[in-house]
Amino acid sequence: MAAHEDRRGFLRLALGTACASAACTGLGGLTRSAFAQSGSGPIAALALRDGLTQITGAGGNVLLLQGTGGTVLVDSGSPENAAGLIGRVTAMLGDAPVDVLFNTHWHTAHTGANETFGRQGAKIVAHENTRLWMSTEYYVDWQDRTYEPRPAAALPTETFFSSDPQPIALDLGDERIEYGHLREAHTDGDIYVFFLKRNVIATGGAVSAGAYPVLDYATGGWIGGLMDATQKLIDMSDSDTIIVPGAGPAQSRDHLEEQVEMISTVRERVATLMRQGKSVEEMVAAGVTAEFDAAWGHNRDRFIANVYGGLWWQGRLDGSL
Repeated sequence: MAAHEDRRGFLRLALGTACASAACTGLGGLTRSAFAQSGSGPIAALALRDGLTQITGAGGNVLLLQGTGGTVLVDSGSPENAAGLIGRVTAMLGDAPVDVLFNTHWHTAHTGANETFGRQGAKIVAHENTRLWMSTEYYVDWQDRTYEPRPAAALPTETFFSSDPQPIALDLGDERIEYGHLREAHTDGDIYVFFLKRNVIATGGAVSAGAYPVLDYATGGWIGGLMDATQKLIDMSDSDTIIVPGAGPAQSRDHLEEQVEMISTVRERVATLMRQGKSVEEMVAAGVTAEFDAAWGHNRDRFIANVYGGLWWQGRLDGSL
């Protein structure tokens, strides 16, 4: 515990000092919206495959399956967009209820309408860590924000644990859905949801498009876990798989390969500079992400700061890097 608290204090000092500099100008303005990655806009629906629809503009991406055996939602957008999302889902489903709602992780950009769907009778499925974060008060230091417990109706009603060795399967009419843990990636409760017949994987914040990933080290995410999670997704997909990230447009498997390359390169560079005693400010100035900025661009300084923070938080600045 003492070592953990020492790292906490060191991070507050180091990240605060770095982000007071010109290199991190505007970083504080990103922190409260960073979880959503690409955020909100007009709510729109894009057909993917055979009754599976990607809904955008609700905060994080939402997937809706209108299957022969029931309806499934993956994530529920942000609180400020809940009314619009609920209206769109209702318009698409008519009188049919949402039977199952998956939460890919705890962030409010992905769980904002949980309470409404929960009260309407949806079974809410998530990793146990997601339920724990949603049901308690906790402080996210890199945002300087305290989160309050969510209402009971918003909480997952069916959870699983990291020790579960195999994907969990749900058969729903013509579709077989598999889901499982992506350990310590974007958070410590990330899951993927794989629609096998349609060959579509919802990844939540473990995959980012058009922006650098958000590594929420305060709730268990770090760059090493994200690399492992991305490789796991590569291993279960093929060239025809549609990958739906936490925000932004759907991607092909090639995007996962590009994400692994970026993560591996940045991790090595940041770790090397950390061993030399360099600050986040110096890492930004050194261009540790330079060749990736054109593709990933947005949120670069926060990404570098959280790579740094996650390595310290995990205590991984050693031979395990």
